[in-house]
Amino acid sequence: MINLIRIELFKIVKRKDFWLMLSMIFLPIMYAVGLSNNAESFSYEGTERVSALGYASEMMVFVYMCFIYFIILSVCVIRSLKGEIENKSILLYVQRVKNRKDIYSSKFIAYILLLLVITVLFIMTSIIFYKSLLVQRQDVASGLLLQSGELVSISCTIISIILCFIFTISVALFLSAWLKSFQAMGVFIFLWLGLMYVKEFTVVNYLAPIHYVELIINTENNSVAIRQSVYLMLLVCVVSLLCYELGYRKFVRSDL
Repeated sequence: MINLIRIELFKIVKRKDFWLMLSMIFLPIMYAVGLSNNAESFSYEGTERVSALGYASEMMVFVYMCFIYFIILSVCVIRSLKGEIENKSILLYVQRVKNRKDIYSSKFIAYILLLLVITVLFIMTSIIFYKSLLVQRQDVASGLLLQSGELVSISCTIISIILCFIFTISVALFLSAWLKSFQAMGVFIFLWLGLMYVKEFTVVNYLAPIHYVELIINTENNSVAIRQSVYLMLLVCVVSLLCYELGYRKFVRSDL
């Protein structure tokens, strides 16, 4: 399994579409450069000065609000499985790997690992450019790595957005096992748009990860943020396990 994961990691980072995911790292750089130079296109509307980790958290929220990165990730995941099935390159694995479940699992694990690596790079980049550029704006930056009382809210915000990306990986991999590439991409986009709509309605909004993320982002109560993070984690775990179970079973039975 470890060798399969290593192979999947190598294959993923070689794909051009995955490099689009890395473009998110340039957002905190661009924003820091713009604010430090008082560019008209960039503004900070917060009422309090932001810390370095607070800046990283706000940039993560910006990534979440962009929506496009969830689409890019879903496309990468779908192409990783369904694309290889359609171009027959996956047959090279099937001949060498006795259990197809290991192929499915290695793709899932590889994307989770890369997601975590990108998140760490994103946070480190945000902190570096905060310290090197944004700190010049004393009306915006506090100059501190972390301000008193904000660790919980920052942690919950970042974790909740990571969970949304894990949700994306799970659902996209599941769809790629059942549908053709473009069908899977279209279904995921409509699903995400549907979740954005569902979050506006009582009761059913608890089925939308977006609902919990927005509660976490907008609350100043740490206990509420922690509670909503736990709810979101449970939801993502249930969906991921269900998608994994149904996805790999379909993949194992598929005629490649």
